[in-house]
Amino acid sequence: MGWTRAAARRVSLPPDARVYEVDGAQAWAALCRRFPVEVTAQKRHDWYRATGRTGSWVVPDWARLADEYSGVHLTVAGYLAAAGAAIEVEAGTASVIAGWAPDETYWLTVTAELGADSVALLLDDSGEDVAWAEESQH
Repeated sequence: MGWTRAAARRVSLPPDARVYEVDGAQAWAALCRRFPVEVTAQKRHDWYRATGRTGSWVVPDWARLADEYSGVHLTVAGYLAAAGAAIEVEAGTASVIAGWAPDETYWLTVTAELGADSVALLLDDSGEDVAWAEESQH
């Protein structure tokens, strides 16, 4: 994407924090089956245009999900495999992973604590391996 600089901050989680991993369509469908909220009226037109599918639509009920999980993480593999596609949840019902970025976590509780200091990173693409390195190392 042309980025050459980035900033990163450490995230600390308590040992009992539970994060649901969405690593593909099946994990998203399971989340929607277990914690469904019906959104057909709100999403029908946009998701039909994006997927060509007609029928009922659901997404996870984030408030109910927060009773069991601190956050939900969409892996890069999950994003590449399923984002933007119609995912069958049950017969006649589907969902879409929409509005997420790869490797993104949505925190549902106040469990995660962001570190106060950020680290400046620079892209080092001078060799065979492209890597991010702390700015102070250059």
